[in-house]
Amino acid sequence: MESLTILLGLLLLAATVWDHFRLRRALLEQNFAARTSRLRSAMARKPGDQRWPSITVVRPVRGLDVDAAKNLAAALDNDYPGDVETIFVFDDDLDPGFATVRKAIAAHAAAGARGTATIMVAGQPPPTMTGKLHAMIAGLGQATGELVAFGDSDTRPHPYSLRLAVEKLLTTERAGSVFVPVVASETPRTAGDVGVALMLNGLYGPAVARTVSKTGEMPFIMGQLMVFPRETLKALRDLQNVSGELVDDMRMGMDVVAAGYRNVVSADTLPIVVRGLGLAEFVRMFRRWLIFSRSGLPTWSFKLPVWLRGAEFWLGFLMTALALSYGQYAAAIPAAATVVAVSASIVGLHRVLGGAAIGWRHAWVPAAVLLAGPLLLLSAILKPEVTWRGRTYQLDARSKLHRPEPAHAHRP
Repeated sequence: MESLTILLGLLLLAATVWDHFRLRRALLEQNFAARTSRLRSAMARKPGDQRWPSITVVRPVRGLDVDAAKNLAAALDNDYPGDVETIFVFDDDLDPGFATVRKAIAAHAAAGARGTATIMVAGQPPPTMTGKLHAMIAGLGQATGELVAFGDSDTRPHPYSLRLAVEKLLTTERAGSVFVPVVASETPRTAGDVGVALMLNGLYGPAVARTVSKTGEMPFIMGQLMVFPRETLKALRDLQNVSGELVDDMRMGMDVVAAGYRNVVSADTLPIVVRGLGLAEFVRMFRRWLIFSRSGLPTWSFKLPVWLRGAEFWLGFLMTALALSYGQYAAAIPAAATVVAVSASIVGLHRVLGGAAIGWRHAWVPAAVLLAGPLLLLSAILKPEVTWRGRTYQLDARSKLHRPEPAHAHRP
């Protein structure tokens, strides 16, 4: 019996190592493509070489993000060759970020930088929409660009981010959207920072790279920065199709595919700024991401690489505990090695994607994340609600927005 347990442990360890190098190869291919794309674009770009379509960037804002002033300056500072219009959308002018945005726009204008920027007040969202979707629809109604982009306020795009995204969109057959995958690149200070970085860079990032390496496209959108042609937005009824969805970007991507277009991925990466996140805050964020995944991810082709890491870890953990409980210490070694290997793999992939080094004092975080995942998923199922950007959304059994019944629904 012990020999069989050892053999199973060794097979699991081998599968874990093979899985790591498969994902690592996809990330390295993505990194090489990114460097090549930036170099080619920089060398080829000359005045008058081509006409770049005008673009409107709609940026919903709620609250004051970490380093908001730097994020805003980066959002306005880009080298896109065409006309750029940026619309910052708020619920109201009492938002803590309102004055910061107004100051950033004034500084941009005073510097004589390219592009225009305005602020729009959209009001409170209806019950059938998230605040972000409501702001996106409101901004879209005022957009004048031939292309329309949507960007999150907690990201810090590179000056070339918009140009590379549009270039990918315009040069890909049947492309209906393009998005820029995020990366947590800042040095993590807290356990919460480490948790976010490992989730984005060590789990979701490799899954995106693997999917793109196999198919060249995505079945959905991860929309921290996404760009659409007008014809695609018309196919989505100017985003009205997404009403009732908790995860608007993923649903939009599914509708893009249903309309006969492709979701493609930019060669760039988009830094997301997270700093000083407490452990309790990370747990709430992790739970929210699990709900988003459950509600928005349409296919196991993307989920599988992420869930496989969790399965490898839990099988190794349970086999280790079982072997130790029976006194089979030799059998516990390969199973325990699998637990360590999965944790180390997530950290290693995080580094390949561009994440900063993680200190030894946070070495326990990857194992804690993998251990907590099933418990938080169970919590999300038993208590179907999520708090996001200061709003609490009640969800139905499919983790979509719960639609309250009309007041007359129960009248005889």
